[in-house]
Amino acid sequence: MRRNWLLLAWLCVAAAAAADGPVAPFAGRHLAEVIDDFRAAGVPFAYSTGLVTEDMIVTTEPAATDAVNLVREILLPYGLTLRTEAGVHLVVRLDHSVSASGEILLVIAGSDGSRPHISASPQLHEANELAAGVYQYAAVPAGPYRFSIEAHGFARLARLVVVSPGMTTVVNVALTATQPDIEMITVSASRYEISRDIAASQFLLDRRSIQSMPDLSDDPLRITQRLPGAAASGASARTHFRGGNTDEVGIMLNGQWLFDPYHIRDYQNIFSAIDSRAISGVEVYTGGFPARYGDRMSGLVLMESMDTDKPRHTEIGLSVFNTSVLTTGVEDKLKWLISARRGNLDLVIDPKLGEPSYYDVFAELAYDINPSTSVSVNALHADDRVRVILETDPAELEWVSSKTTNSQLWLQLKNRWSDSLSSSTVVSAMHYDNLRQGSTNDIDKIVATVNDDRQIQQFAIRQDWTWNSSQKHLLQWGLQGMYNDAVYDYAGEAQYFGVPAIFEGQQPAAQREARSSPHGGSFAMYVSDRWRLTGQTTLEWGLRWDDQTYTGLSDDAQISPRLNVLHALSPQTEVRLTWGRYHQSQGIQELQIEDGVTNFWPAQRSDHIIAGVRHLFSADIALRVEAFHKDMSRVRPRFENLYDPLGLIPEFQPDRVALFPQSASSSGIEISIDQTIGRFDWWASYTLSKASDRIDGRDELRSWDQRHAIQAGVTWSNEQWTASAAASMHTGWPATGLTLQQTGLDADGDPTFVLIPQSRNAERHADFASLDFRLSRTVDVRRGSLLAFIEVSNALNRRNACCRDWDLMSNSAGEEVLEHGQDYWLPLLPAIGILWEF
Repeated sequence: MRRNWLLLAWLCVAAAAAADGPVAPFAGRHLAEVIDDFRAAGVPFAYSTGLVTEDMIVTTEPAATDAVNLVREILLPYGLTLRTEAGVHLVVRLDHSVSASGEILLVIAGSDGSRPHISASPQLHEANELAAGVYQYAAVPAGPYRFSIEAHGFARLARLVVVSPGMTTVVNVALTATQPDIEMITVSASRYEISRDIAASQFLLDRRSIQSMPDLSDDPLRITQRLPGAAASGASARTHFRGGNTDEVGIMLNGQWLFDPYHIRDYQNIFSAIDSRAISGVEVYTGGFPARYGDRMSGLVLMESMDTDKPRHTEIGLSVFNTSVLTTGVEDKLKWLISARRGNLDLVIDPKLGEPSYYDVFAELAYDINPSTSVSVNALHADDRVRVILETDPAELEWVSSKTTNSQLWLQLKNRWSDSLSSSTVVSAMHYDNLRQGSTNDIDKIVATVNDDRQIQQFAIRQDWTWNSSQKHLLQWGLQGMYNDAVYDYAGEAQYFGVPAIFEGQQPAAQREARSSPHGGSFAMYVSDRWRLTGQTTLEWGLRWDDQTYTGLSDDAQISPRLNVLHALSPQTEVRLTWGRYHQSQGIQELQIEDGVTNFWPAQRSDHIIAGVRHLFSADIALRVEAFHKDMSRVRPRFENLYDPLGLIPEFQPDRVALFPQSASSSGIEISIDQTIGRFDWWASYTLSKASDRIDGRDELRSWDQRHAIQAGVTWSNEQWTASAAASMHTGWPATGLTLQQTGLDADGDPTFVLIPQSRNAERHADFASLDFRLSRTVDVRRGSLLAFIEVSNALNRRNACCRDWDLMSNSAGEEVLEHGQDYWLPLLPAIGILWEF
């Protein structure tokens, strides 16, 4: 229970305003000054100083970009508007006898008769379809609205509409039929694009939608835990995809593979080192990804930094979890973004429980050299100085400290050599330093110390090419080279007493020292060829080659063929089939030296077979069904703790076991559905799956197997409020029993015992369930806007079991019996915060 409360304590406890337009940012400026600037530019405005007084200030940044609608927008808060007479735009008072609402008449021409998907920001109620292609929005509050119009087989359109009180605004839109660019077709199954440009649904979430979800610290990696096929404890930001291990998921930001991007890495990797507000969205593959991506067996998380066309934008945030500052802007051909966060947990928890101090900084500087060439410099730095204390009693003091520095620097050069040929080149350097020290001093159980020091350096270059010769053919190829260098220095020892000392095979003491300095290269090449066979069918094949020299293994090069097929049964229904082979080498940072292993293992292999269908119903309901099967071979040996995965020094716990699977498999079916209805977005998914290892000729469930899993959520929002709720439920993860067996008598005639683990993972913990809420309110202030939120994780305070704590007790007859208590994942966890944008 103590570690459960530790997690609770740890987890709960500049600039002018941006503007679009021909002049500087508007918010905070005098109305008269803004109007006079437009008059000087030749726009015929006229006003009386009796109406537009000196004390009138532009309250919020306008959304309109043309002068007339922009001025009309900034006048509205003061009960003023424009009336055009003889070509002159006069500032007049609003006629309050006229309704404060207006009307939008959207006329869409060029569609094939099917209803397009129309979304507006701020959201509006469902439109009335007056006739084919004619949509009416009645009683619309005055102000600006951004419309997005999408239809299958047509180019997406965006329109800005400004509604004036008592007026009908007619918007004429002509859709342009087009064969979709083959480069934009998603052929692979199991791909979910989370983009800022598409209306929110369970798989289409932009940065604002990520922030509205009730997930700890607005973490962009935690949002992936709500996808079908994902398994996670809730305490860690790491995720299992479709039965794979957490280290089988690759994470990329702006073209660069991120190295261990987590905070508090030596205690559950609680947070990621990526600010959700610094990225435009998240694109996730839970399997079946194309040949361009390799050296990962289960999934990918791809992110791009946010883009802006505003001269400057700043966000300052304060919450239980962190204090953050973000600024971004553009000036001529130069764009920049800087995001910095400092963890606040050390300010809110009792120092007797530890001192969690961490921060991260991400920066990007991009420059358009010419219309066909751009370059960007990116840097990500994360720093942890963490001390965790589970027992404060000097006689049982248990603590661990972790000092981690993780710095990555990369340059990305993008070239368009012709209309058909383009390339991307990334040159990168990384330095990683982690020192873990700890001890436990419980003379009734374990006395142990550990000193684990590791340093990693990597230098890499990667180049990707794309040749888009026609609307029917796309060819991609690329290569990568990386130099790796690592230094490991490990020393630890432990003595066992009481219950830990009588585990089967347990020695009275253990001592381990190891050093290693691996170094060498890793290399990759790939080719991917995509063809549109017919108007409805697209095929993509790919081949990838990887090799590593730092492992010291000969003849371990990996060949990975891939094949994807997309067929459109109708404009509303798509079928995808995927087969592929995926390899994953052991990273130079993954040497299992803490468990006494100083050699690298051969690359693992996984074969994916995926079949999926997606159908869009007329009511904007999207249904996705996917079936998958993964065969894994050459599975890397791993170490697990049978009963307590939260131990501070896990390698010296008596329940530590080595697993040597001959193979592994995972299969299942996923059903997901989502819909947008007016101001509501809802989604739900169900997954039926099984993940197991083949060990010593028998199948054993993987420790994160969950037979049944349900995810569901709903979001409601208007101009000021956003409320969301999300539920996660799944079958309890596997558990292992323990048997007490008498072995004889000691010299004093007292019985002696041995603890023998039962069949691994033959039992299960109770089912997991968590209900999470988030409520936020946005208020316009004189300079920008303020967003305040309150969030509650595990709102029902359900006790979700994670661990078993075993002990020997005497029963009424004086006999020794074995009993166990339960430890749990996160309890009810409230958090509050505020964000100022200007």
